[in-house]
Amino acid sequence: MTDIDPGADIEINHGEEHVTARIPLAGQVTRDWLRYYQKLARARDLPAEAQELPGRAWIAVRVPASDDHDEVLAMLDTARTLIAEADAAAEQPPATAHAEAVVREWWARQRA
Repeated sequence: MTDIDPGADIEINHGEEHVTARIPLAGQVTRDWLRYYQKLARARDLPAEAQELPGRAWIAVRVPASDDHDEVLAMLDTARTLIAEADAAAEQPPATAHAEAVVREWWARQRA
């Protein structure tokens, strides 16, 4: 199960109207997991992305340079929630699994 690494430090980068927080993940993630995280973030219109760099995986969340404390916390909480959702998505069989099963069933009938 993927989760943040509370023993590592976050990285903060400042933009003109936003701050990007890079949150370290514990362990490595798969390419599929990265893809699922990206898809989930886009679906929620969350400016976040998962990154795999040598030796470390990260979640990068861009939050507005805002005085709205609750808005920033909500964005970070959503980014963390998506970690578990990406885990669940990565455990599902690929979308092609059902189609492959139907093709194999059809083929077995043809050979009978």
